[in-house]
Amino acid sequence: MTALVRILDLALDRVTVALLTILLLVVGAQIFARYVLNHSLFWSEELARYLFIYLVFLGAAIVLRRDGHIQVSFFVERFPLRLQHGVVILGDLLMLGFTGIVFTQSVHLAVMVWTVPTAALLIPWTLVYLGIALGMGAMVLVILDRLRWHLTR
Repeated sequence: MTALVRILDLALDRVTVALLTILLLVVGAQIFARYVLNHSLFWSEELARYLFIYLVFLGAAIVLRRDGHIQVSFFVERFPLRLQHGVVILGDLLMLGFTGIVFTQSVHLAVMVWTVPTAALLIPWTLVYLGIALGMGAMVLVILDRLRWHLTR
């Protein structure tokens, strides 16, 4: 594992823990305000949704780094070792292509909606789409590190 990926892994862990903590506090505040104070926080549902978007995409990068994504390896395990290695590299290349496309499109979309505010928080939609770009960018770095490891092994 390269130093960059170790730093990325540590940063992703800390950021996702912080985001999850904020999400729990926001949802807890909404529940308290609604059922105890009989008052609704108009911004809490929207903020929780955006925090969840960040958690999903950053969490996907964490799971990819730890090889935790679901995979069907029944047939691949029956291939000869060299062919297994090739299939793993092909899978990583396909994943790299997909995450690269999603990354570039999310950046393009984030740039397009820079001046469009969200409904309740009135923040630019760019900040919402940035979560997708950050998660996909992190996944690209992880996949590149995995490819480097597979090709130099």
